[in-house]
Amino acid sequence: MKTMKINNLQKYYTRIIGVFFLLVAISLIFDFINFGHRAETWHKIFHVLLGIIIIKFGWNNKNFWKPFCIANGAFFTFVALFGLTFPNFANLDAFNSIDTLLHSIAGISGLIIGFMKSKI
Repeated sequence: MKTMKINNLQKYYTRIIGVFFLLVAISLIFDFINFGHRAETWHKIFHVLLGIIIIKFGWNNKNFWKPFCIANGAFFTFVALFGLTFPNFANLDAFNSIDTLLHSIAGISGLIIGFMKSKI
């Protein structure tokens, strides 16, 4: 039973991250209309492409969920730590306080959920 609950956490973490990353497309469109092409455009394109990959390959693939939680968690925890160490690095939105907070939440929760073990 515990294994099933952990799988559900991993499944829903993966799905939620995929949907939120895909929703960054809305911000990308408005950002591009208002500012044109800039470095932040690539940051948002990265999130949208990752969201597409997650939804395409990870939505119903239970073999994807745990490794994704760990890999995504590790990557975004690193990005968050970088953002904390070098706030507003190169004036990129990816390292402003709000994005650093969002990266921290996505990263730490992914690591916790990814490394959860059942006692069964």
